[in-house]
Amino acid sequence: MNVPVSSSEAPNIDQYRDLNWGADQLLRIFLFKPFNLDQRKRIYSMGSIQIIKKSAHAVIEGEPTRGLFIILSGQLSVYKRDPMSNESHRLASLKAGDSFGELSLFDQSPRSATVSAESPAFLFSLEAESFESFLHKEGEAVKAYFYRSCAAVLSEKLRILNADYITSQQLLWKYALRRDTP
Repeated sequence: MNVPVSSSEAPNIDQYRDLNWGADQLLRIFLFKPFNLDQRKRIYSMGSIQIIKKSAHAVIEGEPTRGLFIILSGQLSVYKRDPMSNESHRLASLKAGDSFGELSLFDQSPRSATVSAESPAFLFSLEAESFESFLHKEGEAVKAYFYRSCAAVLSEKLRILNADYITSQQLLWKYALRRDTP
């Protein structure tokens, strides 16, 4: 793993180089749970560490880049542009241990939001092409197990989203149809 900074710039930079530590960080992301320790170490070694200055963008909504990021230190915010007003709205705050861009490892869509640094940040970055190459080398059984795990997690998230949608529609209609009486 190539980390182009001196240890005086980040107190935990040696930790970021440690493949065991990196393999543990990958476990925080549902996509990497199917992989064993050795496989996660190899995945972590394929990535790089990026330094993001305060107010700089890690990714920009609409750009065609692919790859995931794990926040090693710092704080970032996720912004989505309103297509009607062209204003950006803050959707979430991310901190060390959080990740973004996971779906771009196997999805060709442009970035769906802008992620900007609220403070200086160190990010682990894994390009989609590197991950695809890893899966190809691991063989069909590993690839199938990986995609099956992804499908299971995404199915569960879709069920939750559907339930939330039904609840929101019920509340909307409940209050939209309520008549205020003087």
